[in-house]
Amino acid sequence: MKLFDRSAMSFTIESMTLRMLIYSGKKIESWYSVPLPGNMVREGLVVTPEAVGSIMEEAIRENDIPKRGVITAVPSSGSATQTINLPGVKKGGLKDMISREIKRAMPGSQDVDFVYWQVLPENGGGKRQQVYALAVPRSNVVGVVDACRACGVTLRGIELKPFAMVRAVDCTEGIIVHGEVDSVEVVIVEKSFPALFRCIPVKDASPSAEEAAQNLLRELPFTIDYYNRSYRDAKLTPEVPVYLSGELALDPKLAMDVTETTGREVIGVEPKVECPPNFPLAQFLTNVGLMMRDNW
Repeated sequence: MKLFDRSAMSFTIESMTLRMLIYSGKKIESWYSVPLPGNMVREGLVVTPEAVGSIMEEAIRENDIPKRGVITAVPSSGSATQTINLPGVKKGGLKDMISREIKRAMPGSQDVDFVYWQVLPENGGGKRQQVYALAVPRSNVVGVVDACRACGVTLRGIELKPFAMVRAVDCTEGIIVHGEVDSVEVVIVEKSFPALFRCIPVKDASPSAEEAAQNLLRELPFTIDYYNRSYRDAKLTPEVPVYLSGELALDPKLAMDVTETTGREVIGVEPKVECPPNFPLAQFLTNVGLMMRDNW
């Protein structure tokens, strides 16, 4: 590692690939796609942390990749969100009240999930406070943390893939579809925020790209319809586009199939970073979103 090198890494672990993006500030320096044997990752979750860590360590050593200040994103499978309304509370008592309300609104989450919350801007002149709560299954996080520990990587941050993808796409309204061979993430963006996200596994012992694409085309219209029925005050108009990312996005036919199935235009992401020639943005969209967490 060069003296005073300020390069950082964002990485994601997909069904069959470890994707690492090296950057400094707002500049992408390099990127790597490292194949992973199929038995190491299932539905985007690490099941053999030591084996994944060994492959990551080798890639880091061979390419002189930084091991400190690393950030990553994990799938949203099994995660749940809740917006909690509270009466006006003094700051001193807010934390205890939020903990009690999360236990009431999301029973069981405290025992089996990692729970995070964030206070939203006040409404009603201080008489009401909204809190956004997020519960993430421990299994989504533990595997990737153990893999990093096995290869000596110091993790600086972890977030869900939908939040990183929304940051990278940077749209007011849209439908982001991240397709991998063994799972699909669908994110509904409303007012620049992930209003709904859903991770859909491909239920097959040896999934293929064709099966995954069919799973995507089957579940996407259902997810859009569910959102429109659940959020009648914020329905998606027919003009709201679809953004494709992930391994499946490399097939140009998929965009045409999505348009035919949903009646919506599929448009490309306009990157907010300066991408080098031939940079595979569709595959590294989540990594770019993680990179933007530091610099935007």
